Amino acid sequence: MRVGFAVLTVSLAAIAQAQTFHPLHVSTGGIIEDDTGKPVALRGVNRSGTGSGNAEATVSDAEYAAQTQLLSANLVRIFVNATWWNNNVQVPIANQKYQDYIDALIQRAKKYGNYVLILKAGQFPDSPCGADGKNCPAPNQGDLNCQSNSAVCSAQDTTGNNIDAAFSFWIAFAKKYATDPALLYDTWENMHGIDANTWSNNENQLIAAIRTYSPQALIFLDDTGTAFEAILAGTIPDLAFANLVWNFHLYNASIAGCTEPSSPRYASWPQNFDPLVSYAQQNGHAVAITEWGGCNDADQYHTNITSYSKIHSIALAYFDSTNLLTSSAGAFQLTTTGLKVAQAYTALAASTPGPNMTLVANAFGDTPLIAPNTWVEIKGTNLAPVSDTRIWQGYDFFTGLMPDQLDGVSVKVNGKTAFVYYVSPTQVNILTPPDAIHGPVQVQLTNAGVAGNTMSVASQPLSLSFFVFVATNGNQYVFGRHLDGTLIGPTSLFPGLTTPAKPGETIVLAGNGFGVTSVPVASGSVVQTGTLPVLPVISIGGATANVQFAGLVSPGDYQFNVVIPTSVANGDQPIQASYGGSTTQTGALITIQR
Repeated sequence: MRVGFAVLTVSLAAIAQAQTFHPLHVSTGGIIEDDTGKPVALRGVNRSGTGSGNAEATVSDAEYAAQTQLLSANLVRIFVNATWWNNNVQVPIANQKYQDYIDALIQRAKKYGNYVLILKAGQFPDSPCGADGKNCPAPNQGDLNCQSNSAVCSAQDTTGNNIDAAFSFWIAFAKKYATDPALLYDTWENMHGIDANTWSNNENQLIAAIRTYSPQALIFLDDTGTAFEAILAGTIPDLAFANLVWNFHLYNASIAGCTEPSSPRYASWPQNFDPLVSYAQQNGHAVAITEWGGCNDADQYHTNITSYSKIHSIALAYFDSTNLLTSSAGAFQLTTTGLKVAQAYTALAASTPGPNMTLVANAFGDTPLIAPNTWVEIKGTNLAPVSDTRIWQGYDFFTGLMPDQLDGVSVKVNGKTAFVYYVSPTQVNILTPPDAIHGPVQVQLTNAGVAGNTMSVASQPLSLSFFVFVATNGNQYVFGRHLDGTLIGPTSLFPGLTTPAKPGETIVLAGNGFGVTSVPVASGSVVQTGTLPVLPVISIGGATANVQFAGLVSPGDYQFNVVIPTSVANGDQPIQASYGGSTTQTGALITIQR
């Protein structure tokens, strides 16, 4: 493997200065932030050998400095053997007791500006090996011991069926580091190979134990491989704690000496992963991938993981730290893989420019006037992550409610949360809450935890518009359907799909911002019904149409059943509705053909 792309040239003293760590929390939008409200992009490496073998006691201070500096990292995930820690065994090569040794690793990571994610790994008693390298315990030594002697299984089990050792470890550990804001917690090795209900019960107990001493600390939850899906399905309840991070291991079964398995959640990327991320963030949980990458990873896999993490504000920790750096004559260098990780981490670390709104208006009339339960467009810059353009999908809906954020993009209207339909860097479309508003109201958009400028926008109970299609020539044609469900419009609008309406024909039109109906709207509900108290007046080509029905049929979608006047001439005719002293936008057209 070719190396030497970058060399650690900065002195250790220059970067090993006193570090100040802000306590971290998870925002309501699922973003990891510090206590000043600034988003924190956690990215780092695993030190998986610290709980087995010789406990990585030969790793130098300079290597920790190099991985931080060259990789643009700010996180170190350290594996801790619970039995070694509880019994405080001697680490021969380090010539220290295990608790002192782990503390030295924590302080070393912190010295270079890293948060420290502690993972309770093995709980086997086999001692760390010495300099001769003989009889070194394997990373899965507890499993090996259990296979050869079933009597030790309960004491050394790490599946989660037996969590007594986990309790004693986590309670003591959390108590020792209760006031350290740099310490984060990960329950993975307690919580795999068990059913979802056992996972849920044990997680709740362990979180409560940790929170006894560290009530606000971030806790990373790694599930059984299906428990998060069970939460989505409602089979088990979501964990009712704040500051939780749903944590994932995503491998692509690399070959040529690598041992990581194929991860089902990486299959059909990202379809299997999207619903989990969407649910977590919409329910106030952050997301992390703390085990990805080993060796011989395909470029597409690497790009998929890192670019997705950038868009969705996901914390990352590369699993095999030994594959990222090499040293020569005392200088550390990035390997080919290390260079790719460094480039990705640098991009993750880059500050996201704050969103800047330049227009808030009725989504179909472009009029800067909004109303309750109305589709609104927001235009500007940095409104969503770069390259992120999408509308809501089925997996964004939970418990019968519309999503209040997409990919970390959320909007407040008059202090109330709006519902996000479409996101892109330059435009976001929302449905305003149904709460009454009138007069100037404040609108603010947040992207990846960064709140943008606040705009004052005029509002009133009504902001009328017809839904429209914009043709290539700039004409705006109302969204209408024949009773057979086909679209109305000139045949050139959507060839093969649109046909003109006929005089005397009953058609269905869609409108926006027509206000309250006979059935109150439940905020966020995907079911909206009810009729308008009076029928609007709709004119087509200057003639008044017969309106047979007017009411809500779906979120923000007002339906009008209209009979086209028989006197209307052929061609593109202006159409306008009047209701409650307001009118729909000018310039809307409907195509008529006898």
